[in-house]
Amino acid sequence: MSIHLGAARRAFASYRGAPLGARAFVAARYVVAPLGPLAAELHGRTGRVLSLGSGLCMLERYLAELEPGLTFEGIDLDQTKVDLLAATHARSPRVSLDHGDATEFHRPGRYDVVLVCDAFHHFPPERHAVVAAAVAEALVPGGVVVVKDLDTGPAWKFHWNRIHDRLVAGPEPITCRSPADMAALLADAGLVVERAERTEHRLTPYSHYLVRARKPA
Repeated sequence: MSIHLGAARRAFASYRGAPLGARAFVAARYVVAPLGPLAAELHGRTGRVLSLGSGLCMLERYLAELEPGLTFEGIDLDQTKVDLLAATHARSPRVSLDHGDATEFHRPGRYDVVLVCDAFHHFPPERHAVVAAAVAEALVPGGVVVVKDLDTGPAWKFHWNRIHDRLVAGPEPITCRSPADMAALLADAGLVVERAERTEHRLTPYSHYLVRARKPA
């Protein structure tokens, strides 16, 4: 599934009036992130989605345009982003963003989907297992988690990703996992891994992977 231009335009328009830097960041995400595979994972699903480390919720607003049966609840540490989403909420009413630490949440049995997009590598490595356990707890039986994150290969893309991430997010250390490592982390949390593979994005120097795991019914 490739990017849906109409949905992308509508989602981008929801940031009208936001600072120029925020709108530029949202526009850049359409180029960097492999939206097609993520959209395919959520296609036809219904229910509540929890998104960790959501940032400006560009992905969530795009997916909300595509999937009318889904509502999205994000968590992010940046109060400025929370305020921006609140100010433009009326233009994308099925997407909300709460202020909080995505590595310290407790919302048992509430969600049909948990989405973790480009966030795990920002979490302290000692919190990865804690987050995976909280994700498993947050899912309803039969619910799924979809993780998209920076891949550790090929090497040149991995190093470019690290440089780019530091330029955008700042100097804090990041910890990237391979698809196999992420799959093992989710399996250790009691989830059944259904997909773990590299997501090629040939038009850019960015390398991503996607892992999907399900909570046993």
